Amino acid sequence: MLPLDKTHYGPMRPLRGCSALVIRCFRRVEAFADAVTGAAGPVFVALCWVLIGSGGLVFFDVVARSLPPWLTLPLLPVYALVPLNMYGHYYLVTTVSPGFPSPRTARDTAAPLGPSSERWGAPGPAWARPERWGFAARRRLTDWGEPRRVRRCRKCEGPKPERSHHCSVCKRCVLLMDHHCPWINGCVGLHNQRHFVLFMLWLSAGCFAVATLGYPHFWASIDTRESWPAYSPRLAFTLIYVLCLAIGIAVFTLCTWHLVMVSNGETSIESHDNVYLENKAKAEGMIYLNPYDLGRRRNLELFFNVGPGGYSYRTLLVPLAVPAYTAGWSYARRALPVEPALKPTTSLHTPELADGLVYDHAHSHAHGHGHVHEDDMQHDHGRGYGRAEAGAGAGASRYVMGDEEGLTDDEEGGGGWWE
Repeated sequence: MLPLDKTHYGPMRPLRGCSALVIRCFRRVEAFADAVTGAAGPVFVALCWVLIGSGGLVFFDVVARSLPPWLTLPLLPVYALVPLNMYGHYYLVTTVSPGFPSPRTARDTAAPLGPSSERWGAPGPAWARPERWGFAARRRLTDWGEPRRVRRCRKCEGPKPERSHHCSVCKRCVLLMDHHCPWINGCVGLHNQRHFVLFMLWLSAGCFAVATLGYPHFWASIDTRESWPAYSPRLAFTLIYVLCLAIGIAVFTLCTWHLVMVSNGETSIESHDNVYLENKAKAEGMIYLNPYDLGRRRNLELFFNVGPGGYSYRTLLVPLAVPAYTAGWSYARRALPVEPALKPTTSLHTPELADGLVYDHAHSHAHGHGHVHEDDMQHDHGRGYGRAEAGAGAGASRYVMGDEEGLTDDEEGGGGWWE
């Protein structure tokens, strides 16, 4: 073996040292930002309560009591449902645990979910449970589908089921983590994401009501020549109205984005992974499918746990602690489309092409008339997604699905398997 020429690597040492120093600095900055986010969480929650509380008081003082009776009567459901759901869902999203794979505090162990004592989460206060108000569950809360192998988190050394991620602020793994939100002082996850989305939806409705019904009062509040019969100061209503315009647009946009992701069967984190895998599969001439996408309507039904097998749709109109459809260790998954071998024909139907159900014969013959080579299977295993076989005579499928065993948010790889 030839000896290493240290003079060749000498000029690179300062560059490698600077690179390592920059990485350490970024990690320290990230850790500081996480600490500040965690410490500022209670402040954000208190500020949010002040804003939505004062907004409601000012609305009923200035706008609601000045409307004529013929307009007040049809608006009574709005006066009741909007504040009830806005305040109720914000209370639930800040008090209901997002769900964790393993217990750590008394709050986590308050109510085990599922048949196993290793599945933990907080379904919400007893007064908010739907069964207490006459809404019976059509499905028993349990795991969904066959159990899958569970990873071990390298950061917290705990179990890390599929679709779970480690939160650097909470310092633990969260079931179906979407993101960490300082406005709720915690993570948005499996058990509280429903309340998070519904809170944004009802908050947007409240801001829209203030912006439309309070428009004449806004101009009166900035015109000191007009009388002001309300108890609330002019400046207070002016500020609330401007905040409702800004917050209403921002929150409605965020809510719409979350509903689109929910309808696609993905979280904020998974949306980035799916885009990456879709582009990667496309570059290799394949079609990527999200394994948790069961169709827009079914995705929304499972997320809100309503419809067939879930609770009544009426639970969407009241702030109830409706549990998730799964215990968080396995989820409903779609099946790969079956691509039957096409018979020799000279015509192709447009619906078949539009649905992507036509099998690529060129790809099949290139691999030996539909048989998948062992080398191809080994190569596909390391891509971060799994390939399925369509059956005898149909050849290897063009469709691939995401494989959670190939993706991890742990730095430098995962922490092995949880036995």
